[in-house]
Amino acid sequence: MKSVTFYISIIVFILSFFILSPFSYSASDNQEIQELKKKIDEIQLESQRQIQELKQEIEKLESEITADANNSDEDADQSEETPWYTKFKAAYDDGLRFQTEDGNYRLRFRILGQFQLSVDNTDDELTSTNFDVRRLRLIWDGNAFRPWFLYTIVIDASVDDILTDMFFTAAYTNKIAPRVGQFKVPFYREFLTSAAGLQLVDRSIVNREFSLDRDIGASVLGGLTSGYHISYLAGVFNGDGRNGSSVDSNLLYVARIQLGLGGEGGRFNANSQFPAAADYTISPNFASSPTFVAGAAFAALPGLNCDRKSPGGGACARIAELGFPQSDFTTFTADVNFKTYWFSVEGEYAGRWLAPDFGPSDTAYDQGFNIQSGVFLLPNTVEFAGRYSFIDFDTSAGVIPVGAAVRDTIWAITPGLNYYVFHDNRLKIQVDYSYLRNTYTNQSPHIDENIFRMQLSAFF
Repeated sequence: MKSVTFYISIIVFILSFFILSPFSYSASDNQEIQELKKKIDEIQLESQRQIQELKQEIEKLESEITADANNSDEDADQSEETPWYTKFKAAYDDGLRFQTEDGNYRLRFRILGQFQLSVDNTDDELTSTNFDVRRLRLIWDGNAFRPWFLYTIVIDASVDDILTDMFFTAAYTNKIAPRVGQFKVPFYREFLTSAAGLQLVDRSIVNREFSLDRDIGASVLGGLTSGYHISYLAGVFNGDGRNGSSVDSNLLYVARIQLGLGGEGGRFNANSQFPAAADYTISPNFASSPTFVAGAAFAALPGLNCDRKSPGGGACARIAELGFPQSDFTTFTADVNFKTYWFSVEGEYAGRWLAPDFGPSDTAYDQGFNIQSGVFLLPNTVEFAGRYSFIDFDTSAGVIPVGAAVRDTIWAITPGLNYYVFHDNRLKIQVDYSYLRNTYTNQSPHIDENIFRMQLSAFF
């Protein structure tokens, strides 16, 4: 009985195993499927998140690219409207030039440098041998705001009082143009000649005595006729020389007029020290065709008191020599110049009245003249030049103090030789020799001077 029961139990167990096993496996598979689906969902969510982030990054990059493209287009448009490199020009043409395309702003920069060796042997003095930087000038000129508003600025680094020129000229029309500032007083022709264009190493004794140097003031200038054959400049100045000031109301009045014939006239330069057409500029030599220029000037300074102010030239030294406490100062000059491509000659006369306001002395009249000439031994390259200068001081009995030993006459003769490296005044070597004789009143002994000079001049 027990065995039958045992076998029946085994059979029931086996049947149960086979019947229940499929249900067991089905539950396990369902759970695994659910877990896999859950993982798929998680992967899909992560993928969507990453895709969204990538889309945002792409949109950001596209925005930046678009902005850069827009900025580039704007810059290109602005460059097309105002390109600086098309409105600004730089070049070298008789100086270093900078200029805007519209012509309203123009600057020319130049340098004048002169190095000189001199040997001076004067009676009763030590013979001196001297190396000297004669001039070192920095020059700016051009126009500002409009083509007709002109300016010039010159400083000289070789002297303590470095400001040489500073003036503005409103040349809206060449016939009448106002000018203000400090510039050469328009009087003696030799002084109005540029230092770079001198035919001999230095200016004459007549220039030293009668020129009026530079001064501060206001003037009007212009050129007349269609070819500017006539030019003029008239003005009023402080009367105290370079960088001076006026402490009274006694001012210096000056006027100069000039006539030019021959040549071709050419462009009128209202920005030069004395305005003139190109062929009639104040220069002793270099002409392409026969050219004749004549000029005259007049100046007056009433009530000159040299304790208060001192105009350029030798007027105050002469007043001190004569013992005049205060004088009416009047002077005039006349000059002529003729030049061709191989030959030049010029002459100039100056006279001066010094009339004391009170005292027993008579009016003193001093005078002087220059004659200067040059001939090219090689066209525009080697030139032989020479000058004779003479000054006659008034020594009449009513002028000089009784028994005084004062200057009577001075005369000088100066031959010279020039070598123009580039056939003009830009780079040249000059050599000259001057013999001067100074004579005095009251049988005082004369004094002789022997001066040798050699100079290298560069203007660029």
